[in-house]
Amino acid sequence: MSESDVDVLVIGSGAAGLTAALAVREAGIERVLVAESEGVIGGSSRLSGDLGVEYYEQLVFGGDETKPRVHCSIVRGQAVVDVLARHCRDRGVDFALGRRIDRLVTESGAVNGVAVGDDVITAGAVVIATGGFGNSPEKLAEYFPSAADTGWSWYVGADGSRGDALDLTRDVHPQLAGRDRGLRLIHSDLDHIYEAYLPGWLVLVNREGRRFCNETAPYGNMDGLMKMQGDVAFAIFDHPTLEEATRLGTARYKQTIPGSSKKQSPHWNHDVIELMIKEGKVHRAQSVADLATLIGVPAEHLVATVERSNAGAEAGEDADYLKDASFLERIDSAPFYAVEVRTATVAFTACGLRTDRQARVLGRDGRVIPGLFAAGEVAAAHAR
Repeated sequence: MSESDVDVLVIGSGAAGLTAALAVREAGIERVLVAESEGVIGGSSRLSGDLGVEYYEQLVFGGDETKPRVHCSIVRGQAVVDVLARHCRDRGVDFALGRRIDRLVTESGAVNGVAVGDDVITAGAVVIATGGFGNSPEKLAEYFPSAADTGWSWYVGADGSRGDALDLTRDVHPQLAGRDRGLRLIHSDLDHIYEAYLPGWLVLVNREGRRFCNETAPYGNMDGLMKMQGDVAFAIFDHPTLEEATRLGTARYKQTIPGSSKKQSPHWNHDVIELMIKEGKVHRAQSVADLATLIGVPAEHLVATVERSNAGAEAGEDADYLKDASFLERIDSAPFYAVEVRTATVAFTACGLRTDRQARVLGRDGRVIPGLFAAGEVAAAHAR
């Protein structure tokens, strides 16, 4: 058999693809090519928040831990991409931008290259690192229906996250894992401005008018909590609290990201709420009971929930869900507001190619597909 054009071809230039290319070169493999469908290196990793990357000293919460323990890079994901890309270039990795791969090339059941139209590039191994499929409504409906079914679904990743890996590998019959898994963030129907967290002073209730969580819980937890409520909840608050939040000009999130320019919440402020009232997306009433009627929850439940929340604010303790006392606010002065929220923002998708511990893609017959590897968001899980 003739020598291949490259030793390893990596499809996708996000953090996973760049790391794979760099690891291959550092292992002594000479000819490495990264193919990227977009005109810029980085994929969704450019948007996320390592070899010379600078970090803030301030730690942040990564989940529901009691103390913050996560480091944030300065300039966020772009800084990580820039450093990885520089190290790749310094080590002789080649890049082909604006080249969206059409299909895999196989011989005797093994993957040995890729094609773009009539152009074929042969490779000793192919690493797929094309990211997720959040930017494909069709694939969301098929592989992540709980995100598509919210009715307000929108994606915050890169344009190139179209699920190319699922299309490219169809003819080699890989195993897929992680169907209907991923991360969704709570969002209102006010607009498509990204906001990962809810301001802590909001109170969330379900369709029964009952509170069901600590409203400052990390979004990784909030996804599951919302799923148990049918992916619909209502944010409840009163006029003085809204006005005070607007006056202070700060969002009052539990999570404060160092270096962030976002001060006031882009949604939960006086001007936006007034505008959305006119569009019928915010409900306002002179009593909590009337507010319950407007949003279709049992009035006696919502009244009781607000009374219990007020008692907790008065005592300086959330006995039900342990929300920090600094976020406890009374809801007792008309007018009262309710805004429907859903887990509508798709942050990443988790359905993809099943791999083993060496990142080799597994076929439906349980065997390794020779020559094919997967990394990053596209790799659903390794075999146990």
